[in-house]
Amino acid sequence: MTASKSSFVQAFAPGWFAAVMGTGVISISMASWQAVVPFASVLQMVFLFLTLFFFVVVFFPWLLRWILYPQSAWRDLNHPVSAAFFPTMPISLVVIGIALEKTGHRLLPETFLWGVLQALWLLGATGILLFALLILNIFFHKPEIEWQTSTLGWLIPPVSALIVPLLGASLSLHFYGTTWGELNWLGSLIFLGIGGFLFIFVMAVVMTRYIFYALPPAHLAPTMWVGLAPTSILAILSLRLVKPAVQFFQATPEMEQWLMFLARPAGIVLWGFALFWLLLALMVTLEVWRKSNLPFALSWWAFIFPLGAFATAGGVLYQSVSSVLFLGVGLAALILVIVLWTVVTFRTVRGVLDGTLFGLHAGQKEKTA
Repeated sequence: MTASKSSFVQAFAPGWFAAVMGTGVISISMASWQAVVPFASVLQMVFLFLTLFFFVVVFFPWLLRWILYPQSAWRDLNHPVSAAFFPTMPISLVVIGIALEKTGHRLLPETFLWGVLQALWLLGATGILLFALLILNIFFHKPEIEWQTSTLGWLIPPVSALIVPLLGASLSLHFYGTTWGELNWLGSLIFLGIGGFLFIFVMAVVMTRYIFYALPPAHLAPTMWVGLAPTSILAILSLRLVKPAVQFFQATPEMEQWLMFLARPAGIVLWGFALFWLLLALMVTLEVWRKSNLPFALSWWAFIFPLGAFATAGGVLYQSVSSVLFLGVGLAALILVIVLWTVVTFRTVRGVLDGTLFGLHAGQKEKTA
């Protein structure tokens, strides 16, 4: 391995998997808008293949870093800013699983597909749980951590648990009546509890920091958008969990109707907070841009996945509540996330080719340390 390749692997940031997440969520979002968006099924496949390509490209240097330079990986894991991005790797596995569930039947035999989805769910859920426990434990034993180092990126380790039920619910229905079906269902509910409560706790901590201290440096401004993801995902779950809940708890048809009746307003309430946070994040970002021109960094990928989750939630709600509000706002979010994805992908490729992205990231990490 040459010196340049060696330094590339050693400096490889954990946040690169945000590119996989951001690309995968667009494929998922296209599935929720298939009845409205022309050529949505084609775009769904295109973004799925790009997601798989990005995962392979990012996975090998990430793995080599753990093997060849474990001290560098552990140093980042102990850093109050970069540590939050380590769970993006197992999150990517679950995101790929959700995207494959929507369109994988065109690529793989049915029986093989569900085996792959089960493996991705197990690996992703295990990684999410381990990183959440590890990072929170590290933070608890680091009294030198200051308020100023906290960002909404801190939501990623605990709240990534909310991703697990999105795939787990579908697996529980497919494997219903088996041990795997029960494991998928109960595991989904457990992870929903983990992510739901920790979202409240961590959000309160970071909100306190944002109100009483200066905002994070300009290159971390995109992490403000992470606050979109939790309630967008919860809005989707409020509707998606009704069917497996009815099946596993053997609810009556009348109870199913009541559950769906309650799920719709619950989804709108949760989506409403996500909409509020989108407007707030947009205002904060534009103000930061006005003051410092918002330099490009790997953190720009934090724009993509949360906005994609919001667009997906809009599509899911529109399927259940045919309101022009969800149609208009959801499609606007979908268009915006595709435009942002195009810009961020182009800037990322350019930064990789000329090497500036790696140098910029390193310099930024030093400034936030």
